[in-house]
Amino acid sequence: MLISATLYADTVILKNRTKVKGLVVDEYVDRIALSTAEGEEHILRKDIDRVEYDTPEQNFMQLGRAYDEKGWYDKAVFYYKKAMDINPDYKEARDAYVASHAKMWREEEKRTKKDIDLHNMAKEWQERKSRKEPVVVKSKKNIVKESLGISLVEHEGVFSINDVVAGSSAAKAGIQKGDFLVGIWGRLIRYSKLEDILGELIGPKYSEVKILAERNIPVPVEAGVNTYKELGVSLGFEYEGLLIKDIASGKKGELSGLKKSDLVIAIDKNITRYLPLDSVISLINNPKGDKIVFTVRRNINLRREGE
Repeated sequence: MLISATLYADTVILKNRTKVKGLVVDEYVDRIALSTAEGEEHILRKDIDRVEYDTPEQNFMQLGRAYDEKGWYDKAVFYYKKAMDINPDYKEARDAYVASHAKMWREEEKRTKKDIDLHNMAKEWQERKSRKEPVVVKSKKNIVKESLGISLVEHEGVFSINDVVAGSSAAKAGIQKGDFLVGIWGRLIRYSKLEDILGELIGPKYSEVKILAERNIPVPVEAGVNTYKELGVSLGFEYEGLLIKDIASGKKGELSGLKKSDLVIAIDKNITRYLPLDSVISLINNPKGDKIVFTVRRNINLRREGE
């Protein structure tokens, strides 16, 4: 999957009118990652005037994101739908479409409940005041922990899960302490603010939120064997990257925790994005130790259990 110069069809137009050609490989809240002939480059959004994408569905996605950020969810949904019409397999557009619908519903719910909530808050405040009881306001961290069962910590723009409540939605979905939260509703969240991410995770009771979790999975290997065959995994490149397309039951891959549809972003810290499949298999068949570490990303639907 080496990216040749002929594929550098996206154009980033900077505010100083400079044009940078490449392939947009990742998009974050404050920057984009652009693969160019000279290597991968991060460009801050504050320096970008606009991005002209190679494919029309990506341009519709860009319009959808712009309206999403303004809170104009009906317009965002319109452009996400146009992207899906062009490319029905565009998972990012599908996730964004569903997320914007959920935001529209939440905004409507907020409007219809506003008067009732204000009335109840005033009533409760008056009752507590008469009893001289302190008003308890839950933090976003506590609400997320109670509803989803996870606690987050942020370090240099990276969000890690440092606690999982037993029996919670997160625990039932297989999330573990030490996993990383890297996306919500198909959007990468690195470099975002913790308060903003907690806000996105909060929602109505019994509703769902789709997250992208990242985990390092060590797989034990033996010298002198066909490691790739022993793993029992079938790897292949799709639109989003290197995927586990199938996995054999009872083999080392499954027993170690790998799953079908996992996105493999690195093998022993070697980024797979720019490697052809034969080089990936060569990495697996020539381990440097008694284990191979797969860095995988997995889509998980979490159900909010309470507030």
